[in-house]
Amino acid sequence: MPLPPVAAIILAAGLCRRFGSAKLLALWRGRPIVAHVMDRVAAARDDGILTGAVVVHRPDDLETPRLAREWGLEPQLNPRPANGMASSLRVGLTALIAERWQPLEGAMVVLGDQPLLRGEVVEALVKAFRPSMDLVRPQYAGDPSATPGHPTIVHRRVWDRARSLTGDQGFRVLATWGNVRLGTITVPGVNPDVDTPQDLQMLEGQAEENSR
Repeated sequence: MPLPPVAAIILAAGLCRRFGSAKLLALWRGRPIVAHVMDRVAAARDDGILTGAVVVHRPDDLETPRLAREWGLEPQLNPRPANGMASSLRVGLTALIAERWQPLEGAMVVLGDQPLLRGEVVEALVKAFRPSMDLVRPQYAGDPSATPGHPTIVHRRVWDRARSLTGDQGFRVLATWGNVRLGTITVPGVNPDVDTPQDLQMLEGQAEENSR
């Protein structure tokens, strides 16, 4: 059975207030955090799991778009990142509506600060995606107390609704709206955000746990 056409949106335009500096360019295992994410997404594209990806970045960040081009991904500027995560989501979805990306059935929203993203999770989400689902999210078995998280696949029929989100609203809000059909799959391991320098220091142990 052929996979549905899904492209990724890597959100990499956050202001990093809690980290205190450009966290996505902070080094982990010798590479910027966001480079680990791009690597996984580009590998999924090369394996035919994803059709490609756009990377949403800030105006003052020249390195992230350079890295995106290095991986053959499409940089997209968010001119107003202070307006919150929803503004980056709008930029990414607007880019995917363009004719050069058609046909697409879904957009996989990937956070640029989750360097433990695994290719098998990306593949499992795309394989689980069905026309009847508006959102497909992973539940990480290594953190069963957490709510379903990212990456999240959004069916194109709800892209207009997703583009109406504001501020730092995300899919937890969209999931509470009426007539939004949710799909959740359980996947192994964890996929934490890096919000603070302490989070970055803790990644090593979590990476070891993820590899088991």
